[in-house]
Amino acid sequence: MEYTPKSSALATIRQACSRDFVRISKLNLLTKRPQRTDLQLREYLIAEIDRELVGCAALRCRRDCGYLYGLTVHPGWRRRGIGHSLTDRRLEAIRTKGLHHAFVFAMFWNVKFFKRHGFALTDRSRASQLRWLHKDFEDAWCRRSALLSLSFGTSRPEPATE
Repeated sequence: MEYTPKSSALATIRQACSRDFVRISKLNLLTKRPQRTDLQLREYLIAEIDRELVGCAALRCRRDCGYLYGLTVHPGWRRRGIGHSLTDRRLEAIRTKGLHHAFVFAMFWNVKFFKRHGFALTDRSRASQLRWLHKDFEDAWCRRSALLSLSFGTSRPEPATE
């Protein structure tokens, strides 16, 4: 089933700022997200409803690639399009910057979510070749995740390795 973008009329999405760090950390603890060794606040978008943080997601851009990470939605606000809206915004940023590839790690229960945005499963062995993109590609927790990729209609070669 193909995903049809629809905005989450509920949530306002904005760039994270320094005052959001503690709120993002609390949401990650609540949702049992992995501790990241390479988290950069300036890469985060947050979704708010009535000034309450209901979701967040990050995007790292390097070379001709984007790496989507840190997506989480408060359990009380799931299944309302917030995660899709955050993902749409990150993919829009990748297109705007003219990048050619996007990558994401997902647990098996989230693979379908990213496939609906056009991602496809990628050979897991490629993760070691993408360590320059983010430390997640070398962190142990990612070994339990599926690697997905998305190319943006280009004839350019696959991204360079180390």
